[in-house]
Amino acid sequence: MRLDEIIQQHTEKLSPQLQAEVYDFVLFLEQKQANAQLTTDPQQRKERLAKALENAVALGVFAGVDGVQWQNEQRQDRNIGYSEDQGVRLRRCRS
Repeated sequence: MRLDEIIQQHTEKLSPQLQAEVYDFVLFLEQKQANAQLTTDPQQRKERLAKALENAVALGVFAGVDGVQWQNEQRQDRNIGYSEDQGVRLRRCRS
């Protein structure tokens, strides 16, 4: 008897709730296996990132987004030593 048949026999004896847990666990294992196959090669990662960004641009994900305004909003909560109004670097006082 094959392993998948043995697993099926055991699963059939379980209540529907426990069968659902078995199914959830199988999905977890599939996801775990898929994640293990992700590449760690820097060049492949760069290529995948470039492709993802190309797809995002093609879908218009960034349409209507002002890049400078977005960047300023992201930096709003921290002082990076630059004032856009003055266009100069601010000096920090040393104690």
